[in-house]
Amino acid sequence: MEVVLLVTGDSVEPFEFGGFEFRPFASPSRGSTEIALWTVDVPEGGDPTPHRASKEEVFYVLSGTVTIQGQTASAGDVIVVQPDTELSLTGGPARVLVATSVGIIGTLADGTTVTPPWAA
Repeated sequence: MEVVLLVTGDSVEPFEFGGFEFRPFASPSRGSTEIALWTVDVPEGGDPTPHRASKEEVFYVLSGTVTIQGQTASAGDVIVVQPDTELSLTGGPARVLVATSVGIIGTLADGTTVTPPWAA
């Protein structure tokens, strides 16, 4: 196994979910064993899906402004969301870098569980 792995931006295949675009940079499918890292493009007026995540998530705003559970962050700001906290991501347009632990599972409001493909 390689100890150093370069992931170039142009090698990342985006995923679309609910009008949001996710680009996975580090995940088990890309060689990461402990950390999942992706960007999400938040569209202005996007329809966020409320959910809970099984792992802590750290949201670093690269551009624009987003709001998560009443906390508004602009470029250079971070919002930390503890596990099992209901959240939705609103605002935009914005690009956010998200970091979490490998193995994260999302639970939607109706109880459906999802393993995000951008974190797998």
